[in-house]
Amino acid sequence: MSFNYAFVTGASQGLGKAFCEYLSVNGYFVFAGVRDIQRFDLAHENVCPVVIDVTSDSSISQACEKVREKTNAIDLLINNAGINKDTATFGNKNLVCKLDQLDRGMLLKMFNTNSVSPLMVTKCFLPFLVTDPCFVINISSNRASFHDELPNENANYGYRASKIALNMYTFCSVWDLPKNVKTFAVHPGDMKTHMNPDGVDEPLIQAEKIINITKNWNDEFNGKFLRYSGELYPL
Repeated sequence: MSFNYAFVTGASQGLGKAFCEYLSVNGYFVFAGVRDIQRFDLAHENVCPVVIDVTSDSSISQACEKVREKTNAIDLLINNAGINKDTATFGNKNLVCKLDQLDRGMLLKMFNTNSVSPLMVTKCFLPFLVTDPCFVINISSNRASFHDELPNENANYGYRASKIALNMYTFCSVWDLPKNVKTFAVHPGDMKTHMNPDGVDEPLIQAEKIINITKNWNDEFNGKFLRYSGELYPL
């Protein structure tokens, strides 16, 4: 059987796991990037868990070599791994949300994971991005917009700014990526996940909607920040 190939970071739960579920039954062989294989419980013949710590260049390189054992081409690279105000600070969100309590190390940790790491993953996987077209999808957030449509009760400096940086990295990468590689940042919706327990959108449904953007591709979207529905999200 002929497959397309996808690599998804942050695949152990939430939207990342939903991408793996959706893609694996829709013509893709999926490399599920996880920090701990023992915690990955999605068993499917078209899903291969791969250890990756996106904040470690050596771990990213080792993940690339693992993928190379099976294929030299990735059709879809999804940079989904990320941390929010709660997961970054182990519940002490004021360290990245309140001006009088901000912690430099915690802020830099959020930028490293949410902004720099997707760029470094893309850099390492660049030799795999050879099909025409192939896609790099960077999972952003409505919090990365000055026109945020959802209520927010605190400044949320770390998360907002790190996701805005991710949007800019996406925009800038258009100059360097080969013409066959299309890229976009996307707000995935108000999903119910461990990072957002009060969310309302189902991850599997949102994953399908985001993949549909690639199926109905418009070159106007290249390098842009989109909604999961395929519309431009205002910056």
